[in-house]
Amino acid sequence: MLHYNAHNPKQLVINWHLTEACNYSCRYCYAHWQRDESVKDLIRQDYQIHQLLSELRGFFDPINSRNPLAWKMAWSNTRLNIAGGEPLLFPSVVEDTVKFARRVGLRASLITNGSLLTERIARRIGSSLEVLGISIDSAQPFSNRLIGRINSQGEFLDLGQLQRAVEAIRERNPAIKIKLNTVVNRVNWQDDFSDLISLIQPDKWKVLRVLPVTDQSMTITDEEFQFFLNRHRKYGKIAVIEDNQDMVESYIMVDPQGRFFQNSPCSAGYEYSQPILGVGAEKAFSQVNFDVDKFSSRYPGNGGGVA
Repeated sequence: MLHYNAHNPKQLVINWHLTEACNYSCRYCYAHWQRDESVKDLIRQDYQIHQLLSELRGFFDPINSRNPLAWKMAWSNTRLNIAGGEPLLFPSVVEDTVKFARRVGLRASLITNGSLLTERIARRIGSSLEVLGISIDSAQPFSNRLIGRINSQGEFLDLGQLQRAVEAIRERNPAIKIKLNTVVNRVNWQDDFSDLISLIQPDKWKVLRVLPVTDQSMTITDEEFQFFLNRHRKYGKIAVIEDNQDMVESYIMVDPQGRFFQNSPCSAGYEYSQPILGVGAEKAFSQVNFDVDKFSSRYPGNGGGVA
């Protein structure tokens, strides 16, 4: 995922989905990739994670003139955004990845559904994170059950545990930015998120319209999406809105097998590059589409988008 950060307008963010595994089964989850069965996920070998991060750091270095983006946009530093699936199913991998990212000159952030974020984990990785993103699509058990945000033991997100973990991470790292991510869909478009926002007190709330990649039944109309936005108008200072077309070819993403992938409108699902560790980041990046003009136009006046 590549875009600019509101707190640092010239920061480049790359989203690495280190696993497809998740303890939830959200019906509209897009984190399902065409897999090459001869290639193992990179998290199985520490050295492969280190090679990937070093390759990404070199290619997306702000002074690398061989990067085609360098001729169209500018950035002062690069951040690795660790996502999934649910990355905290592998807490030791996340901790090692965050530490190595910092070692090679990448800043680090994490996206999680919050269910496995404990105070202990928060304290272990909190000081090394610049941003913590928490994906919550409802605070209501019935809605979460319909969406699939429930684990195999029938357990929902424990908001009390999450609140304590967020407090612990803010205590360890007062400068961290907490981001709430919400996908508006057929189940939750009438929900009121006021209590949840008061509980988490995010610095930013990213509101995304469900992307009809895997389940068309969860899509909503323009009017329903607008209803949700109008209901939460009072959070305009922290809200960043993304509709379907905003998300096409305007992110840079890497899958668990170390391939760039893109949600291109001209393909059925995703398009993939060859593995980055096999051909290098430069060649792999040239094999997927990225619309710089579309990316830049999403947030006029800020030189780019918001991470």
